[in-house]
Amino acid sequence: MGNCCSVTLQVQCDALINRCLDCTFGRASYLCLMEENLKSLTNALEELKALKNDVKVKVDRAEAQEQRRLDQVQWWMSRVAEIQVEVVELLRDKDQELQKLCAGGCCSSSCNSSYEYGKKVTEKLREVEALSLKGRTFDEVAGDAPPLPEMRQMDHTLGMESMVVDLWRQLEEPEVRIVGLFGMGGVGKTTLLDQIYNRYLGTPNDFDFIIWIPISRNHRIEKIQNEIGRQIGCFSDRWKNKEKEQKANEIFKALRRKKFVFLLDDVWEQVDLIKVGIPIPDETNRSKLIFTTRDEQVCSKMGGRGGRKKRVECLEEDEAWKLFRMNVNVAEDVLSLDPGIPDLAKTVARKCAGLPLALKIVGRAMSCKKTAREWKDAIDVLKTSASRFEGMEEVLPLLKLSYDNLSSDEVKACFLYCALFPEDFAIHKDELIYKWMGEEILKEYADVDGALNKGYTIIGTLVRSCLLEDIRGHVKMHDVIRDMALWLACELEETKDNFMVQAGHLLKEIPNVEKWDGVKRMSLMANDIENLDTIPSCPNLHTLYLSNNRLKMIDHNFFNSMSALQVLDLSKNKDLAQLPSGISKLVSLLYLDLSETCIAALPIELKALVKLIYLNLEHTSELDVIPQNLLSSFSKLRVLKLYNSGTCKSILGDNAHLESELQGLKHLDMLTFTIQTVLISERFFASNKLMSCTRFLCLDGLSLLDISPLAYMKRAYSLIINSCGRVEYNLDVLSQSSFKHLEAVDVHDCPNLSDLTWLVFAPNLKTLSIRSCSNMTEIIRLENLGEIAQVDEMNQFSKLDELILVSLPKLESIYGDKTLPLRYLKRIETRGCRNLKKLPLNLSSVPKRDLVITGEQEWWNMLLWESEDDKKAFLPCFRQYK
Repeated sequence: MGNCCSVTLQVQCDALINRCLDCTFGRASYLCLMEENLKSLTNALEELKALKNDVKVKVDRAEAQEQRRLDQVQWWMSRVAEIQVEVVELLRDKDQELQKLCAGGCCSSSCNSSYEYGKKVTEKLREVEALSLKGRTFDEVAGDAPPLPEMRQMDHTLGMESMVVDLWRQLEEPEVRIVGLFGMGGVGKTTLLDQIYNRYLGTPNDFDFIIWIPISRNHRIEKIQNEIGRQIGCFSDRWKNKEKEQKANEIFKALRRKKFVFLLDDVWEQVDLIKVGIPIPDETNRSKLIFTTRDEQVCSKMGGRGGRKKRVECLEEDEAWKLFRMNVNVAEDVLSLDPGIPDLAKTVARKCAGLPLALKIVGRAMSCKKTAREWKDAIDVLKTSASRFEGMEEVLPLLKLSYDNLSSDEVKACFLYCALFPEDFAIHKDELIYKWMGEEILKEYADVDGALNKGYTIIGTLVRSCLLEDIRGHVKMHDVIRDMALWLACELEETKDNFMVQAGHLLKEIPNVEKWDGVKRMSLMANDIENLDTIPSCPNLHTLYLSNNRLKMIDHNFFNSMSALQVLDLSKNKDLAQLPSGISKLVSLLYLDLSETCIAALPIELKALVKLIYLNLEHTSELDVIPQNLLSSFSKLRVLKLYNSGTCKSILGDNAHLESELQGLKHLDMLTFTIQTVLISERFFASNKLMSCTRFLCLDGLSLLDISPLAYMKRAYSLIINSCGRVEYNLDVLSQSSFKHLEAVDVHDCPNLSDLTWLVFAPNLKTLSIRSCSNMTEIIRLENLGEIAQVDEMNQFSKLDELILVSLPKLESIYGDKTLPLRYLKRIETRGCRNLKKLPLNLSSVPKRDLVITGEQEWWNMLLWESEDDKKAFLPCFRQYK
């Protein structure tokens, strides 16, 4: 044990002695070599001065040729100047320090002082030698000087002032580093970007570079790099010969220690900043990146941390009128030349639908039209064939770029299809996709869900490309975008698809049938046509829209030459009571919509439509005759819509053959249905086939309703309960199952209902509407839940985005006094709910402030809140009901 301690102590002593010797000899070297180092430092400094003079001559010569010295050269020359002063200061004490040395220079009368001085001499010598070495590496000392940024010429920004102010406010926030401006072509994104660029140039700031670069479609990285090189002074003959990676390194070196603003215009696909060489804006460099694009997806890809995106909207009607009027009255006050012109001019302006590009071009085209008749003619042209209007040859090709940029022919075909609908028409998303199925655009999908999924993907692509507008379950096509689509589909040879579209033209009769011969898709929607009594010849016709007319009679031979027809829409013809026997000629028909007609009986001739995959009989309350074996002939039927149809009574009523025929439709995947008697409800819930394929169910006028069987429906996503009496359910039974597919519930005119506590078992509910339930006191009655373990309070209504409460005079609470995690809530509408004094909201439960709350002012004033901060936070959300 003792020997072990002795060895350990010896090792520790040896290590201590070695460290002392290293320290002693290290300190001694600063003394012993001091005189030699001082001579070397003096010589090295003289050499550095000479090198600096040589570099300066090169710099002066380059700057005389209007080149700019390189940043690294500038830094080197500044550091050389600084170290000259530092060395001169150090050498001033040279003689005094040398006199302190003795014993051959290895000792000093003031060891600490001499040590510190000797150490400084050694360090300065190393630094001077390093600067000399760096100075000899400068092959180039200057490059082309970056041009001074100049203000950009801008078009009128009338109506966009608030957008500029709002965007500038965002950009002033330190955490906002990347902003993507997206919107349809011609909406003013570039004008907005120009405004921001000019404001940066005209406002005192500490940015080293403010760079504006046009990108455009099919951009090349080298082109972007060359433009950046010009603007930061790196562009030269040697630059032109460098590879992309070398240019990226040069740009990165030039910008990495700088504070910059990049403004990229017209970005069609993600620009890889790293490959270009642009440092990613972050909290360290405090730089900014602003870009414009027509595709919202580009914003998501380029956003990164600190990224924001902002949609540039069309102008409101008042601002649009001001911009249009300003462009009409360029040379003289045209609008005052004829008393009829101002109202006509407003009609023309409205046709531009707030799109600044169209307002300017159409306005200038009309600036020489000085009579009311000329304006009326212009309106006719814009309504019937906008592409032939003077000036639209500038607008439509520009908008066509968005179409050209779509990813596939399939997506392009789906986009053009939307032009069949009238102006400003809200197209139901699901119905649009069903029509695409009828056109066999989505024919590769074996089931309805697959087609719907793909259809929503295509719609999302078109919305993100700003070619469609998304409006709560519907899409709309901007009027000018629709004009572009019709131009592509009807007139432009390279994309011509033989469309004939006269939707919403107030036609009294069908247009000249002699022109139908080559037509492939025809839309005569929203007219006043009463009779189809002329026989057209149209063997190529695939699509025929005749919905929302005044049809009373269809000639028996009208469909004779339409053997290729795949989609026929006769819906919303409320006076149409009979189908012609000639409908049997439509042997290729896949899609047939007869909803909202007064047809009382389906003709047996429909048996010829053996390819039918979609049949819509909704809101055909008069329909109660379906011939035997007719339904079974539709063996490929996937979608059958019977909501609010008299057929529902027949199928599960006296005609047992209809039920068996329905059961035999192997491919039926989507059914809408109405149950109006207790007997039919019993037979419905006993059928596995009906329970498995029903997606939309209406329970109407039942005296007794048991909710429990609904929990076993496999696909129901929408439920209507109307005018029902007593409603029963067993929460213990329901807790063992779930309404997990239920997304929308509409309850109205049920005076005996006091609560809807069973909704706690609908975790995916998105829309809840309750109207005219006079005894409803609570939506969820918490005391009824008891100890049910399956109830997860944190997920109650967590996916709800719309809540409508109307004429509920006794309603006191939604979920007791508790707050709900309503992360996706966008709309609350309340009317006639005077006893509802608290909403289940607070600052943390609804993170998004885009919520809209509509109600009476008196109701809003008496609402109670958890805190004053909550009340202030939700005040901007309120809209008074009028």
